[in-house]
Amino acid sequence: MKKNQEMLVTVSTRMDKESLDYIKKISRKFQIDKSTALRKLLKKGVEEDKKESAIELYRKGELSLEGAVKFADLYIGEFLEVLREEGIELNLTMKDYESGLKNLKKIWK
Repeated sequence: MKKNQEMLVTVSTRMDKESLDYIKKISRKFQIDKSTALRKLLKKGVEEDKKESAIELYRKGELSLEGAVKFADLYIGEFLEVLREEGIELNLTMKDYESGLKNLKKIWK
């Protein structure tokens, strides 16, 4: 199944009036139904939260660079750019460096 054809599930939630009003506004402006508007906003929020959470966990040392990249669901170059934009230095160890070299050798064989 293609990504945009994924099975949708129904979720019930309560939200504040300001958020609901914004969803209605987006719905009208882009001529889409409220459910579609909410899904688009939620997806955007989830993507942003993945990045923010991955950055925080990486900063705390709870995730390796590879783990943070996977958590954020980004390519490594994208995640490195996000770290650069946030002014976060890489916390690579000698073990990380050696592991990277080992992986490169596998690729080049």
